[in-house]
Amino acid sequence: MSHIFAIGELLIDMVGIDHLGLKDGIQFEKKAGGAPANVCAAITRLGGSSSFLGQVGKDPFGDFLLQTLQEYKVDTSFVKQEGSTTMAFVGVDTDGERSFTFLRGSDALYTFDNIDTNKIKANDMIHFGSATALLEGELKRTYTDLLYYAKENHIYISFDPNYRDTLITPDILGKYKKDCYHFMKKADLVKLSKEELFLLTQCNDIESGARFLNDMGAEVILVTLGSDGCLLCVKGECEVIKSIHVKQVDSTGAGDAFMGAILYQLSLLDERKELSYSTWKEIVYFANIVGALTTTQYGAMEGIPMVEVVQDIMRGERV
Repeated sequence: MSHIFAIGELLIDMVGIDHLGLKDGIQFEKKAGGAPANVCAAITRLGGSSSFLGQVGKDPFGDFLLQTLQEYKVDTSFVKQEGSTTMAFVGVDTDGERSFTFLRGSDALYTFDNIDTNKIKANDMIHFGSATALLEGELKRTYTDLLYYAKENHIYISFDPNYRDTLITPDILGKYKKDCYHFMKKADLVKLSKEELFLLTQCNDIESGARFLNDMGAEVILVTLGSDGCLLCVKGECEVIKSIHVKQVDSTGAGDAFMGAILYQLSLLDERKELSYSTWKEIVYFANIVGALTTTQYGAMEGIPMVEVVQDIMRGERV
């Protein structure tokens, strides 16, 4: 089994639990969050091995976040603790869908010298999945330097743009798109939502957008479609892989759990490139189940299932 490194933000999600959104909501619950941290938690929850790379505050919130990742058996030896912790307020509506606002802290200050690259082996993987890393600052430089390190050392690269309109304002949208293209050209695997696909490709249908990104460089494109599953596109061959039906209460972290499930399965393989299309379909269906089950509880990490639960569903032994 290979090890997976994920870089970006680890933050506090203050999740609205009264389904009134951010404006009218009055009940919020503290949860550990941040896209790459959620991915790491999903990997280890399923039985894999992961490290989180990033910075949290030297405050009670940072202590809570480190403790949470350690409880999920995520390696935190690359984490720097200094400054204040980034906060995200997450409004959840009556359908379990989310809206965000951020109070950014020290995640922006994470430097490349915090990463001991000697601990990254040739068969490991690096996931770039931050909502904040493509904002200007030290983290962006670190993010880009790690991308070049991974590419030069032939390490498997996955990328998720994690677009948030509250962070990527209209005045920086053009630069954000260029940065995403830069990463997608170098990635082996790109995962994004339908909305992100349309934003970044300006194609008028999902399959055309996915093929456009295949042509850009990434061998495998995964477009998450919520309860409808995921569009899998490998070298231009596309198919929607269905998910399972669940009672959704909070979609926070579902895409990250999906991504973690993809990477967990890839970590079990000696060779990840040139996989058969049928193998990719099985990998995506497994990840669809993980993502769906994650939405049945509040918070990004609490609903991540054990691998045995997912395997039972795949065998038809659970509903």
